[in-house]
Amino acid sequence: MINLGIDIYQQQKFSFYISFEKIKQGIKSSDFLVSDEHSTHRLIGLRYDSKIMHEPEITIVCARHEMATAKQIAFSLGKRIYQKSALSAILFHNYNSGQKIRCQDYNEVAKVYASFLYSQKN
Repeated sequence: MINLGIDIYQQQKFSFYISFEKIKQGIKSSDFLVSDEHSTHRLIGLRYDSKIMHEPEITIVCARHEMATAKQIAFSLGKRIYQKSALSAILFHNYNSGQKIRCQDYNEVAKVYASFLYSQKN
């Protein structure tokens, strides 16, 4: 075995740091997050800027093994999490980070955006 100067522990630590930063940046750039009913299986971030975008964009997609970290980051950044199981399943299974929302999913996403905008005003 060749020793490249980096032990397994250091590799794992570096890998975790990269993953943590990716999740943090995705959540930070999100307007809000959508999760399953119990916030245990999936978490998806959404962002929309009407000045530069035609449709909302997925900022982050987190699976079950990333949920604890993602929820801690969301809480620390004060991001709102909407528990919408059906919508989170659609987004989780059909989109990746950076993708725009397709026409067939506009209505469900728009309903959550309406709740988000209403909560911002009150």
